[in-house]
Amino acid sequence: MKKPKRFLAVLLALCTTLSLTACGGNAASGTQGGTQGGGGEQQSQAQGGEAGDIDHDRQIVYGSASMIVNFNMKYITAGNDIAAGDQVYDTLIRKINGEIVGYLAESWEISEDGLDYTFHLKDATFSTGDPITAEDVKFSMEFIRDECSQWAWVHKDLDNVEVVDDHTCILHYKSADASRISSLCLIQYGGIFSKKAYEQYGEDYGTSADKIVSSGPYVVTGWEDNVSVTMEARDDYYGDPVDLKHLKLVAISDMNAAVVALQTGELDLYFNPVSGVALDTLKMADNVAISEALTCRNESIYMNCETGLFTDVRMRQAVAYAINKEEALAVCGSGQGQVVTYPCDLGDRVTGNPDFVPSTTYEYNVEKAKALVEECGNTGATCTIKSYNTEPYATLSVWLQGTLNAIGLDAKVETMERSAFLDQCSNGEVEICPFSWSNNSFDFGAAVGIYMNSANIPVSGNYSRYVNPKADELVALGNGTSDVEKRKGYYKDLIELYMEEVPSVAMYAVVNAIAHSNQLTMDDACLYQMALVHWAK
Repeated sequence: MKKPKRFLAVLLALCTTLSLTACGGNAASGTQGGTQGGGGEQQSQAQGGEAGDIDHDRQIVYGSASMIVNFNMKYITAGNDIAAGDQVYDTLIRKINGEIVGYLAESWEISEDGLDYTFHLKDATFSTGDPITAEDVKFSMEFIRDECSQWAWVHKDLDNVEVVDDHTCILHYKSADASRISSLCLIQYGGIFSKKAYEQYGEDYGTSADKIVSSGPYVVTGWEDNVSVTMEARDDYYGDPVDLKHLKLVAISDMNAAVVALQTGELDLYFNPVSGVALDTLKMADNVAISEALTCRNESIYMNCETGLFTDVRMRQAVAYAINKEEALAVCGSGQGQVVTYPCDLGDRVTGNPDFVPSTTYEYNVEKAKALVEECGNTGATCTIKSYNTEPYATLSVWLQGTLNAIGLDAKVETMERSAFLDQCSNGEVEICPFSWSNNSFDFGAAVGIYMNSANIPVSGNYSRYVNPKADELVALGNGTSDVEKRKGYYKDLIELYMEEVPSVAMYAVVNAIAHSNQLTMDDACLYQMALVHWAK
């Protein structure tokens, strides 16, 4: 889709004059009037939003905050990379709007003891024409376990994968985990890759368009480093034909630029949630629609339970009392989301306790927080808030600094690039930080159990380095049974422990607000899969 060359000049001019003060960037946030409560999607048509005549064969240009640099799952580390990989890799199963459905798997069974997962494959091929077999499933699961350290935790107890025949395989685990089936719906944990291609190209796999083999609906046809990736729908795809045949992924890190590009039609969809003034601006555009969905992503404040000021539970409780969650949501989430009492307090979409109120809660009380700090002898003590240098964390860090200073601490802020921050987290060098954990499975064990599981230190969610054998036991018990009511009982006890010991303070769940052309609709705004985006009728 060609545009006049003067577009870039106009774009730059508009970007300098458009004052958008939202916590944009990589933030996932909600909207005024957005979906509140148990989840689901709301799609709002912009003013004057008639889809009009649609060219169903045109190229769809969609944007992300950053460009993928490698399609090898071993080197995929960020959400934007996963969103690119989601177009070319399929999983055995997917969870769409809360329901698990078969993709490459025709059917599946889980043994009564929760240790064995049997998958029966559909007749499907890779983009090379080679059949997708149980050997590829075995290779993929073991590759994630052995080579992809950032995603391996789901398969840490994978003993082996038994190939029964070309269409049947059994994943044998050493321990039961009822949340595992939901995690397998995501490509970083359950993606299916070509064993032949990975072995043929070795470390070069995924580095260029001709060295990427698709198991999903699209195949990569072109790739300009740091600029764009082009994809075409596969004629030989086993699943339902996709509506959008021609794709171009571009990187737009600046929210202002993305807003302008959406308004001018240069961009058809932006897989980076918008909020605040940016969202208000796009709602006024006559060619833009917004798809919204409550996510399982909680913005939280993590505190190091291993070293430093916050090893004292009273200091963690002081932070819990000091945090005005409504203010955090308003300032850093543009008021678009849902304040939570504990992580993933989201209602029926999570296997938790939607009506459960813990016996310990922390209402906003600055004086009580100050008293606890003084009781600990820490009035005037210095602490350093560390975080990403991107939004919403840059804004959250400054907001948290003011919150901590108000209760008698001397808080400093240090922001840094993503990999540097994660390295410091892994090394236990972060004493307090705003951060989030998201798991689109909406399973309490997968999304929250990781917060308190000591096995997930130093990475994979336990950023507080919290260790408590009782918590480990409750996580294991909750994930070890498929009985929903039993799981709720274990998780109720886990939430009580969380509220008492405060390894982190969950503030609010965010709402994805995805902006796109009003010629398009989305099945599920939590899933960044172009196969689930359709032409508007």
